Amino acid sequence: MLLGTGGAVGVWGATGLAGAPRAAASGTASAPVFDVRGHGAVGDGATDDTSAFVQAFGAARAAAFGATVLIPPGSYLVGASLVMGAGMTVSAYGARITRLKDSGALLKNFDASTDAPGYSGAGNLTVLGGTWDMAGDVYSRTSDAIGFGHCQDVLVQDCTILRVPSAHAVELNAVRRARIVNCVFDGLDATYTTRSDKEAVQITGAISAASLPCPPYDDTPCADILITGCSLVDSTHGLFGALCGDHGGKAGVVHTGVRVLGNHVEAAAGHGVRAVDWSASVVHGNTVERAQISGIKVESLGGNPMSALSVEGNIVTGTGTDSSTGGGIVVIDAVTDLSLSGNVVTGVRGETGIYVRYARRATITGNTVSRTVRSTGVSNCQGVHVQHSPGAVIAQNTVADCEGDGIGVDAGLSGAAMNGDAPVVTGNRVDGVAGHGIAVGCPDGALRDNHITGANTAGSAAAYGIRLGGAASNMSCQGNVVRQGTGQAAAAIAVLPGSKGTWVTGNDLRGWGVGSPALLDQGTGTLTTTGNATG
Repeated sequence: MLLGTGGAVGVWGATGLAGAPRAAASGTASAPVFDVRGHGAVGDGATDDTSAFVQAFGAARAAAFGATVLIPPGSYLVGASLVMGAGMTVSAYGARITRLKDSGALLKNFDASTDAPGYSGAGNLTVLGGTWDMAGDVYSRTSDAIGFGHCQDVLVQDCTILRVPSAHAVELNAVRRARIVNCVFDGLDATYTTRSDKEAVQITGAISAASLPCPPYDDTPCADILITGCSLVDSTHGLFGALCGDHGGKAGVVHTGVRVLGNHVEAAAGHGVRAVDWSASVVHGNTVERAQISGIKVESLGGNPMSALSVEGNIVTGTGTDSSTGGGIVVIDAVTDLSLSGNVVTGVRGETGIYVRYARRATITGNTVSRTVRSTGVSNCQGVHVQHSPGAVIAQNTVADCEGDGIGVDAGLSGAAMNGDAPVVTGNRVDGVAGHGIAVGCPDGALRDNHITGANTAGSAAAYGIRLGGAASNMSCQGNVVRQGTGQAAAAIAVLPGSKGTWVTGNDLRGWGVGSPALLDQGTGTLTTTGNATG
């Protein structure tokens, strides 16, 4: 049985708990129900109901495993952190619980005296329904609304959480098997400057008291976390930084089995979804609108290698601002076996629609990227940009109307270091981009069966349908179709100085040769055959 005080989730959590009476319970002996109104709560939105809530929660903790605290419909003012014990359910459908003072979290599962390593703290916790109002515009001390640490088996469902003062709506700290379902996150309080680092649901480890004052700080990560059916709204109360994720990390602390499925994110101050130090995890079927930096970001803030990540079927629209350097979907740290497929990214302002870096054996397939726009100070805004990612497959993507290259692939690895794991760029369609249709600057890869129309809408003197750059030795460029369209590229295919042994054959380059050559060969040892169709 855990009581509750502590740091970011409240130093007054134990107020009145020591003397909490054993209230009469309704329900069965095995699953007693404690109604806050039975302890004196009024719920008229004007009466201080703190004492009644503290008594009901205290009685539930002292009762048999599986007790329920019932908060009937009404509007309650509460000035204490309410502490859940093992096996407890809080049912608050139709109720609004508003914080009455700087009393920390409204709900949590730990006390200042708690010392539960691993996942051994008070678990099997359920929170159902209710509007949980942190009143952060009035009571501004930094605090999560609901905090769980060192536990397992948590369900938060059908809750609305709003006006959180510069922290998180739900904190998952060293939690295993948590479900956040059909919740609405309405506002990081506008009293504070909008914070891009404040996630509505923080998924973090037991790293330090600064993260959550729930010892021990044994680096226990989160595992098996589901966030589904939730909404992060474009709030009048201020914007959370992201629907979920973390803004810190530590070497060796990697979260596994995270699933972010079918959520809707509006106007996040940073990233719609921030996958930080995740492995064996998925981000599927979400819609992200108008995130100010990027729609989905994958990174390690602890310097950890990540693996087996799937980002699929998401819709990202209108992300970025004129001063941002983000993009639609951004993967910036080491990931092995990344699947990034079937996403739609449109109307992005920043540096790229989809950006992948340091991802070994990444498959970037079946995505649609359109209308990327350069932000101030950015020279290129590519549709798809892949860097330093041996073994990458970039296939069957559609890119259109970008203020930069359609698809760019480059690597700072020598041919020997690639060990045959060069990227394959195949079956993509690129239409009406300002720069190169496809630009490749790494060795030993294959560029096959792509269709490019109307590259160089910006009219540059050195933009091409296909550009094989100085590091593109031993590249194979076959079966591609390059058409002029509305753009006027300087050549259909350009093999630039420094390229060696490039094989260019079997490409359909009809319509070129007047004004712009079909093949501009400035490389060394370029292999061509009569198989390129021109004229």
